[in-house]
Amino acid sequence: MLQTLERTHTFDARVLTADNAAALRTLTGPGGLPLLPCLHPALEEGQIVGDYAGQEELQAAAALLPLYAEDPLPTSLRAAGYGADGQGAVLTPPVLRGDYTQLRHFLRLALRWATERYASYHIWAVQPLTIDDLPSCEDLCAQYLSAGLTLRGLRPMVGTEGMLIFSARGLPHWQEPFRRLHLDDPALSRVLERGYAAADFGWGKQGMELLLRASD
Repeated sequence: MLQTLERTHTFDARVLTADNAAALRTLTGPGGLPLLPCLHPALEEGQIVGDYAGQEELQAAAALLPLYAEDPLPTSLRAAGYGADGQGAVLTPPVLRGDYTQLRHFLRLALRWATERYASYHIWAVQPLTIDDLPSCEDLCAQYLSAGLTLRGLRPMVGTEGMLIFSARGLPHWQEPFRRLHLDDPALSRVLERGYAAADFGWGKQGMELLLRASD
């Protein structure tokens, strides 16, 4: 069981098992975890981490899928060239109760769990890009970046407006900021494809501004 206690946040975080299936379905609804069509295999293989946060009901959950899996998410990432050899894993977007306020800490815990399982391989994380609800999307992206993830790509994926792809690793040697871009900027995907990445952000009059840098 994963457990950690911080100054203002109590975690009751654990790798979920088949015994937690009902709690997970209550949290996620009929569709299950985003881009995860079947809950039971992931539960049986210990691929889902959840946080009860000291409550009786499950408060948050995310799945860690190996890149060789045939689920839609790792399949799409392999097709896009992320972990094409099937080595490593991807963290699905988290599902949360509406009043859950510990997302950044939960992401850090989930990344630590992922690193322990795949210490010698690359860890990716993804977030759907929702232009229709850009402020919420920006807030979620800010949580990802604050948890230590690095935005590396923006790719089209079935069933989404696009998928932001984050790496658990930063660039080895950062240059000065190349430019500032918003999540809905049409140039963002092209700049990321050229090898730039964002690990920092700021807030301006038009919302969140990504600080894009390249490595030396």
